[in-house]
Amino acid sequence: MKVLRVTTDLWISAYRAKLEKEGIPFYFYKTGDKSAGAILIKVLDFEEEVELYHRINDLNGRQKWDKLLSGSEEKIDKFIKSQCNFDPDIWVLVVDDPRGKNFLSEFDEY
Repeated sequence: MKVLRVTTDLWISAYRAKLEKEGIPFYFYKTGDKSAGAILIKVLDFEEEVELYHRINDLNGRQKWDKLLSGSEEKIDKFIKSQCNFDPDIWVLVVDDPRGKNFLSEFDEY
């Protein structure tokens, strides 16, 4: 069975709409390739802990969001910068919610 994948631009648009609907502030740290750029989501929660998420494929080949790193903002930003230098097509979206809500699990494939 062939699985259709949405473009990065379409996924970003859907995620932005969800965040806007929930009243959660966000901004783009970096925009990348609209058709197939990788995506990192940085989540700030005002408790000095920052989380960074990326998409992975599970054992069944479905995409899901997984925590890549957590720690200080300085640590996360250093990692993001290295990834941006390595992959110029990458997208980085920053979610700025005091509760740390990100709604990424709603965008996992089932």
